[in-house]
Amino acid sequence: MMSDSDYGRRTLDFLETHALSAEPIHYWVVHEFLQGRNEELVRAVDDRINMGKPFDAYFVLDMYERFVAGAAFRQFRGMGDDMEKLLGGLIENLRAADRSASGFQDSLNANIARLERDNDPTGLKAVAQNLLKAAVAANANNEALQRNLETTEQEAQQLRSELEKQRRESITDALTGLLNRRGMEVEMTHVFNTTQEVPAALLVLDIDHFKNINDTYGHAVGDVVIRRVAEMLSGMVPSDAVSARFGGEEFVVLLPGASPHQAHLIGEKIRESIEKLRLVRRHDKLAISAFTISIGVAARSVSDTFDHLFERADKALYDAKTGGRNRVVMA
Repeated sequence: MMSDSDYGRRTLDFLETHALSAEPIHYWVVHEFLQGRNEELVRAVDDRINMGKPFDAYFVLDMYERFVAGAAFRQFRGMGDDMEKLLGGLIENLRAADRSASGFQDSLNANIARLERDNDPTGLKAVAQNLLKAAVAANANNEALQRNLETTEQEAQQLRSELEKQRRESITDALTGLLNRRGMEVEMTHVFNTTQEVPAALLVLDIDHFKNINDTYGHAVGDVVIRRVAEMLSGMVPSDAVSARFGGEEFVVLLPGASPHQAHLIGEKIRESIEKLRLVRRHDKLAISAFTISIGVAARSVSDTFDHLFERADKALYDAKTGGRNRVVMA
């Protein structure tokens, strides 16, 4: 059996063989693959290598989002939800106790005043006064508890904010600011579950001949191209659209409430804008060759799951690619 250090050395050798840096995500994915316990990851990587396709940073990020980060993200999200429920219940229970103690003290005050008015025996009045002292002491303790509670609640709010920040980072593509693949699955499943009767359409978009851009101008320019496409998508789709970078140079946009015709028009608007886009490399003012995008569109039917809808839109994208690229094709 290999030790952790053996796996570590094999991981670094594998990364070096494929000209990948040893940054955490690269290291994590390759380490998981070499250990062999994540069967889906192993199968996907083996298929990639057997087909002779490059084992590059884009593929590694895709593997991370599909097969490595998912379980950790779901566990993390559940932990945050459970903690928030626990804190919320505790805070409400303590506030209820504080209200009860204050109410008891008010009631005692009122009854002592009544005793004084009615000239009741001194012994009964003394008992009531003793009870009042106990209530006052309990209420003082509750006031101190309330002050501590307010501090704790502020700290809990900060922790909730930090959890939400971490959650957003775990489902956001760092390069574009769009949802990543994992975030897309989470958000689109939510949309499908809450808008079952509402029309919707899905766009699957892919930058044409993107490998040529990377080979000609380098990956830094390739990253700029991806970011500009993402920015244009964000600015051209409705505010309720769910946009994600699916992986590499591929994007997905869900359009709730859109008819097939509306979705096709949006796709054409995006395609035409990308076709007209002109970029200049900043450091040497080199004009980057124009590039285009192909788009597959599918309208959701009542029985569609997200996976079914995506399959049809992806097939339409394939038809757009094989049909000459730089076009929008309806499923």
